[in-house]
Amino acid sequence: MNNIIGNTISKLPIVKQLSAEIQQLQGKIVNLQSTLNQYQMGWPPGHFYSPIPSIEEVKARAEKIFADIPREILGINLNEEKQIALLNDLAQYYHQQPWSDSKQEGLRFFFDNPNYSYGEAIILYSLIRQIQPQRIIEIGSGYSSAAILDTNELFLDNKINCTFIEPYPQLLSSLLKASDLSRIEIVPTKLQETEINIFSSLAAGDILLIDSTHVSKIDSDVNHILFRILPQLARGVYIHIHDICYPFEYPQAWIYQGRAWNEAYILRAFLQYNSAFEILFFNSFFGYFHSDILKEKMPLCAKNPGTSIWLKKI
Repeated sequence: MNNIIGNTISKLPIVKQLSAEIQQLQGKIVNLQSTLNQYQMGWPPGHFYSPIPSIEEVKARAEKIFADIPREILGINLNEEKQIALLNDLAQYYHQQPWSDSKQEGLRFFFDNPNYSYGEAIILYSLIRQIQPQRIIEIGSGYSSAAILDTNELFLDNKINCTFIEPYPQLLSSLLKASDLSRIEIVPTKLQETEINIFSSLAAGDILLIDSTHVSKIDSDVNHILFRILPQLARGVYIHIHDICYPFEYPQAWIYQGRAWNEAYILRAFLQYNSAFEILFFNSFFGYFHSDILKEKMPLCAKNPGTSIWLKKI
C-alpha cells in the first residue's frame, strides 16, 4: 500500500519538479564544493606553515613580543641625531600649518579623520614646504592626498605635479575640489597593473608616498614596491611609507583585530645593511624617545605622532 501511495505521489507534477530541483541543487553543491576545495587554505591560522598568527599564541607571549622597545636595531642606522636636527628644522613651518580637527571651508584635510592625523600630516606638510618637490606620486590615496593638495595650493602655488595611483578612488574623489581634476592625475588601477615607467619621472627632490595593502604575498603591491620600484628610483628621491610602527612591529591591538600584515617585517629586512636608503624620520620612534621635543616644537604632533617612516634614496 505504501509503495502504491509513494509511486502515485512521485508522479505528481509538483513533486517531479521539486525532485528535479533537488537533484539540480545537489549537483551545484558538488560543483561548489569542488571550487571551494581549490581555494581552501592548506593550513589553518596559527599553523607553523600559515602566515596568519594564532591569537592565543601571541597573547601567551605578548610581554616578550610587545614590551621591549629597543633604542637600536642591528643592521639599521636609525639616524637619531639627524632625525632630531630635521625636526628642529621643520619646526619653523609648524605655526603656519592650516588645519583644525574638523573640516574647514576651503580646505580638503582635517585632523579628526580615521587614517592620517596630527604627526603624519604635519611632518608631511613641513617636508613638502622644505623640499619643494617638482613631482609627487602617491600609491594609495585618501586623507594624505588631501594634505598634499592643501599644502601645494596654499604654499607652493600648485606648482607640484601630483599623481595618485588608486584602484578605489571613491574616498579621494570625495575630498577633492572640482578644480583639482584639471591639475592632478588619478590612475585608477592596481599598482601591479600600472606602467612602472611612471616612477622614472621622479627626480632628486621628488616624493613617493606609499600606502599599500601592507601584505607581502605572490604578486602583491608590497612585493612590486620593494623588488621593482624602490630599486629603480633616482638618487635623492624621498619615500614616505604609511603604517610602519617602531620597532617594525605592529601594535598589539592591531594584531588582536586580525590584521595579519607583514609589510613592516619585509621592510625591516630590506633596510638591514642597505646603504642605498637612509632613514630621515620615523614618526613612532620619535614619539617613543623624543616626545619632549615634540611637545616643545610641535605640540599637536605629540598628541598622535603617527606611524609613518620617511626614507631617502642616496
